Amino acid sequence: MRLFEYQGKDLFRKYGIPIPESVVVRTDAELDSALQKVGLPAVVKAQVLAGGRGKAGGVAVVKSRDEARKAASRIRQLRIGGERPSSLLVERATPIREEMYLSITLDRGTRSFVIIGARVGGVDVESMQGKIMEPVPVDGLKEWAAKSVAFRMNLWGQDEAQFVRILMDLERLCREEECELAEINPLAISGDGTMVALDSKIVIDDNALFRHHEFSQLPPEDPLEGEASKDGFSFVRLDGDLAVVGNGAGLVLSTLDLVADAGGVPACFLDLGGGSQQERVEAALRLVKKLPNTKRVLVNIFGGITRTTDVAAGLKKVVGEGGMQPIYARISGAEEAQARSLLAGTPVKLYPTAAEAVKAAVSKA
Repeated sequence: MRLFEYQGKDLFRKYGIPIPESVVVRTDAELDSALQKVGLPAVVKAQVLAGGRGKAGGVAVVKSRDEARKAASRIRQLRIGGERPSSLLVERATPIREEMYLSITLDRGTRSFVIIGARVGGVDVESMQGKIMEPVPVDGLKEWAAKSVAFRMNLWGQDEAQFVRILMDLERLCREEECELAEINPLAISGDGTMVALDSKIVIDDNALFRHHEFSQLPPEDPLEGEASKDGFSFVRLDGDLAVVGNGAGLVLSTLDLVADAGGVPACFLDLGGGSQQERVEAALRLVKKLPNTKRVLVNIFGGITRTTDVAAGLKKVVGEGGMQPIYARISGAEEAQARSLLAGTPVKLYPTAAEAVKAAVSKA
């Protein structure tokens, strides 16, 4: 489970890792209040789980409220790694003397955590070959071991003391919160010599979430994705007007490719999963009805573990409730004949192949 920057920084604050003052905002009114709290100049940052937001224009330094409003409006319209930010982090700008990289991550080959550090940081750290030190295994980090990492990074005096404290706090965070990755990039030395974490990247081990209810209960950025998760299927909102529903991630992904090849633009990725029950199908279709830009629905089902009759019964019930967008479907596999019989007389348009269903759905755009 990946955390947004602001969620990761909440953990940093909990473990005593220094961070700039910051406020999460979602509206212009909240933006003005946040600027009043953090002051100017400030940094406005898109909150997305994808990387590369700096290069994509998702981070802006602003010196006035007017600049902040313009930057926030622009950043909200960006798509960064396929994601559109629904929230922003407004942070006090930090004068930077030097940037470094620091992370603790799980090395599955050695079955241990390792420390990775570099005296370079920021958006291009991955390209700095030869400047990133060899990973150092971690097994209950002691102060002497943290000091040896500082030695490798050529840190001395006040810089060494601050680095050692941050590294030990980061290791404790990684161990106690059961992270797969805890990363600070950049770890900056500010103009007054204070070391501060300017960004966070935290990945929690999904298998440990039952011990960390505070993470499993974090509100999703997209309420429809949260609703889908509760109902037991996978859903990702996209930008188009043709909702794509199928059973199995591979089948849905290949259907998205067929839609793109035919000139269509998907409105969502929705994977019912294997062994889908009628109730799950109904919940999925009712969720699709809530997508504001969706004009048509493409259903691609191959019956095996999933009973096509369950899918057909779910389709029939939701269509009968009214308000459903036109549905174009390919349903084949186990109990196919019975499923087609169930849908006879309904507005659901059935096609023998996925390609034909896609062609029909896209041509109606």
